[in-house]
Amino acid sequence: MIPLQPSSHSATRPCLWTSPWNASSRRYNGWNSDEQKGLCMKNILITGVSGYFGWKLIQFLDDRPEVKRIVGIDIRPPQYTSNRLEFIRCDVRENLDRVFADREIDCVIHTAYILPPMPEISLMEDININGARNVITAAARHRVSQILDCSSSTAYGFHPDNPAVLTEESPLRGNDDFTYAKNKKEIDAWIRVFEEDCPDIVVTTIRPCFVVGPGFTNPLARHLTKKICIMPLETSPFQFIHEDDLVEIMYLLLKKRKAGIYNLAADGTMTFDDMIRILGGLSLKLPVWLLWPINNLMWRLRMTFVTEFPSPCLNMIRYPWIASNKKVKEELGYAFRYTTREAFEDFARHVKSSGGIRV
Repeated sequence: MIPLQPSSHSATRPCLWTSPWNASSRRYNGWNSDEQKGLCMKNILITGVSGYFGWKLIQFLDDRPEVKRIVGIDIRPPQYTSNRLEFIRCDVRENLDRVFADREIDCVIHTAYILPPMPEISLMEDININGARNVITAAARHRVSQILDCSSSTAYGFHPDNPAVLTEESPLRGNDDFTYAKNKKEIDAWIRVFEEDCPDIVVTTIRPCFVVGPGFTNPLARHLTKKICIMPLETSPFQFIHEDDLVEIMYLLLKKRKAGIYNLAADGTMTFDDMIRILGGLSLKLPVWLLWPINNLMWRLRMTFVTEFPSPCLNMIRYPWIASNKKVKEELGYAFRYTTREAFEDFARHVKSSGGIRV
C-alpha cells in the first residue's frame, strides 16, 4: 500500500502545504455575489484532460464566458481541442510547479485517476494516490481558491450489509481487493485532513456513481455490450449518472463555490437484466463459486475478450451501493436531465448506431 502521510487533527496546526493567506494575496475567499464567485473560474486547471471526464469538461467549459483559459495536463493529448485550452504533457506525479507558474490558476479539477484494473497494482496506486496528493499539494502551494476532486461512490464499498441508500455521511469502507475503490476511500479520507489544514481553500469532493452516455467506455461498458454477457446468478440494482448531468453539476459547484462532499447519481435504478436486454445481448448467469475462479483465470491469462477485471470486481455487480442525490438537489437546486434508465438508454442508442454489440 502507498502510505498516506499521517497528521493530527489539531485545529491550531498551520497548513502543511502553504503559508496562511493574508490580505495581500491575489485571491479573496469572501465572495458574496454570483458574479464575484464566477471570477474564480477565469483560469482552470484540469488533470486527466484526455480522459472521459476531462474532455467532456473541456467541451462544456468552452461555452462559458467566465472561463478564459483551461490548462489541461495528461500524458497524451485530448481528442477535443479549443482555443481556450493550453495542453501540457506531463504526469500527475511530476513536479507541477512549472504548470502553475505564471498562469494564475484559480481552481483545479482533479480527474486523473485509473479506473480499469491493472495487473501492476503498485503502479495503479502510485498514480491514483501519490498523483492526487501531488496535484492537491501543488494547488495549495500556488494558492488556488478552489479544488474539486473527483472521488467516487465506490469509496463506500460494495458490501452485502450496505444500507438501502448511502448518504455523504455514510462510512467509507471501500474494498481492499478492488484497487480503485480502495484508493478512492484512502484519498477521500486524506482530503478531509487537507481541508482542516487549509481552511482558506474551497475543497469540493464529488462521489459520482458510474457515468454513462455516448462517451461511456470502460471494462463494464465493454462487458455489457458483448453478445453473450456472463453475469453472477444474483445481482443488485445499479445507478448511473449521465455525462451531461455530471459536467453541469461540476460546473455549478465551481461557479457557486460549494465546499463539501456531494454524491452524484441520477434518480432511479435499473437491473443488469434490463441493461443487457436494452443492448440486445444475451445473459449467461453462473453461480459465484464457478464464475469466480473462471474469471480470475481469464484475468491472469489476459484473455480480455472474456473479462477485463479480476473477480473481486464482481462484487460491484452482486452487492448494493446506491447513493443518495438529495444533497446536490437541495443545495444546488439541480434537476437531473436524465434518470438512470434514460442515461443508459442514451448510451445504448450510441452503441447501436456505431455498430451494436460485439462478440
